[in-house]
Amino acid sequence: MSVILMLLALLVLGTVLTTLAFYLCWYYDRRSFPEQAALPGEEPLRPLSVVLGIVKEVAALTLLVASYPLRLIHDASPARTRHHGEVPVILVHGYGGNSANFLFMQWRLKWRGWSNVYSVSYTPPHINARKLSQQVVDHVQRILDATGAEKAHLICHSMGGPLTRYAMKNLGLDGKVDRVVTLGSPHYGSRIAALFPPLGAAAQLRYQSPFIRELATGEPCPGSARYFSIYSNMDNFVLPVSTAVLHGAEENINVPYLGHCALLYSTRVMDQVERCLLKPVPSAE
Repeated sequence: MSVILMLLALLVLGTVLTTLAFYLCWYYDRRSFPEQAALPGEEPLRPLSVVLGIVKEVAALTLLVASYPLRLIHDASPARTRHHGEVPVILVHGYGGNSANFLFMQWRLKWRGWSNVYSVSYTPPHINARKLSQQVVDHVQRILDATGAEKAHLICHSMGGPLTRYAMKNLGLDGKVDRVVTLGSPHYGSRIAALFPPLGAAAQLRYQSPFIRELATGEPCPGSARYFSIYSNMDNFVLPVSTAVLHGAEENINVPYLGHCALLYSTRVMDQVERCLLKPVPSAE
């Protein structure tokens, strides 16, 4: 028991220090580049809400790390249809994550009545982002084949957003996706990526990297899918935070005072995700 408690204490200490370190970067970025940190309609930050947001992020990161090994069970479960022909909801994780990151959201979507919900893993994160995008395409096709549906909805956390947009633009995913909902995705890159080893996807996700500029060239929301971007003014992994605002998206939705990992567990985010999935198609005038 003492060993378990010691490991738990080390886990919590590690997530606390990591979260505080990334929020120091967040604070420095806001002070150094205030024009880039500005969000549409944002009100001045409330100190107590900021502190509570940091506490929530520590809890979310701790849960995320603790549940990481559950991928071994989750990925082994075969993709199967629950309701044949019903549009599946596919959850695409971010850099260094896996399908277990979405366990809580997956359960809540099923509880709310979404039958065909799937979370996928792509690996390894250090390879080229274009190859990771192809893995996303392969997962979507596999799930469409299993469910018999023509199109899927994609919910993408962090790097999952740019990978999906690249797949829509260059890898034939267009026509197979109805809606793309991104959560804290660095659509125009993140300065935080410079803290990671300059390998593959990490280097490609740096702020205004060649890959990011290529992705932004032309239509930022490629294909026929409807795009929604959900983000937070306290996202400590997306710097500047304004890079999560996707130009051309049908909606950009600020859910304030949530950290990058807390987006995966927030009821407010869950409500917005479902609203985006259920939003009627605009009537033609």
